[in-house]
Amino acid sequence: MALPEQKKKLLKAKIAVALHDELGRVPKEEEINQVFLLTRVMYKAVLGLHFKRQEQKKTGQLAETWSQIVSC
Repeated sequence: MALPEQKKKLLKAKIAVALHDELGRVPKEEEINQVFLLTRVMYKAVLGLHFKRQEQKKTGQLAETWSQIVSC
């Protein structure tokens, strides 16, 4: 398995290739870093919500939360 630094480097390389394809020029380091940060934030936001919802479903909290929302 790749080390965290290797994973980050690989993701940045993939982002650079995608930006190059989209922009038609070599992306600046700052552009790559902005997209890299946004990618990590979105990944955590989406997966965090997904796993939290699954956890709530397993413990039955999701049904309680839903009934509280509906009763408002």
